[in-house]
Amino acid sequence: MSKGNSTLDINAMGNSNAASSADTTAPGEARLASASPLSDSSPMGASGPLGTSVPGNIARAYEALDSFWREQNQLYRDVATSFGISESAFSILYAIFLAGEKGISQRDICVQMCIGKQTVNSSIHKLEREGVVVLKSGPGRRGLLAHLTPVGLELAERTIVPMIEAELAALREFDDRELVLSLLLGRRYTDALRSHFADIPGVLLTSQSSKAALLDGEAALRGVKAAAQGDASAPRNDGAAKRGGEGEGAPSGECLSSPNKKVR
Repeated sequence: MSKGNSTLDINAMGNSNAASSADTTAPGEARLASASPLSDSSPMGASGPLGTSVPGNIARAYEALDSFWREQNQLYRDVATSFGISESAFSILYAIFLAGEKGISQRDICVQMCIGKQTVNSSIHKLEREGVVVLKSGPGRRGLLAHLTPVGLELAERTIVPMIEAELAALREFDDRELVLSLLLGRRYTDALRSHFADIPGVLLTSQSSKAALLDGEAALRGVKAAAQGDASAPRNDGAAKRGGEGEGAPSGECLSSPNKKVR
């Protein structure tokens, strides 16, 4: 998809290895139909989390999404724990590795990984004392930027890289149509959450324009497709040689949608 294209066309992204024209059901649609958590056979009830009555499909979707997020969070915690690394340090190591030679500020780590400033600061200095991270002056007035030392890079190669490769292997199990659909629905759900959260009295949200959201979605789509297909020509961070399509930044004050950010 070209950078200037403002429309994500699902139909135009169909899998080149799709079934013959006689079969009009896409592989992803067949899997969704056979394993839908919204089916009537689902054991989840129709009572909302606040005891209110909501449509059964909404109640089941609410519980299923919550279950998915908790299970994914635990997967990332298990990876960090298995390597003997704290969850916050693992997320920070991840962010610094993806930043590559240009380094990354503590503020940007907070934004990208959704970790508090105090936690990032204490973890960075602990990693610095252990010889994993070094802080260097950035260009202009950017202050100190975190870089991996040779010891840190070796640690990342043993811990972060295998996890990234596993994430990409999981993406390769989806065809083009499923990848596009999942990104579109994820974007739509996030936008809907933002809209309804903004209606809560007293809640202030970081702003993100529709244009920025669209560009983020298109960049994510290009990166995910290229990475899943092993396209070495796709744009990527200079420190993410084994992962395609990583973004280089985020809107001010906003968390990036990295799977690893769910590790707290």
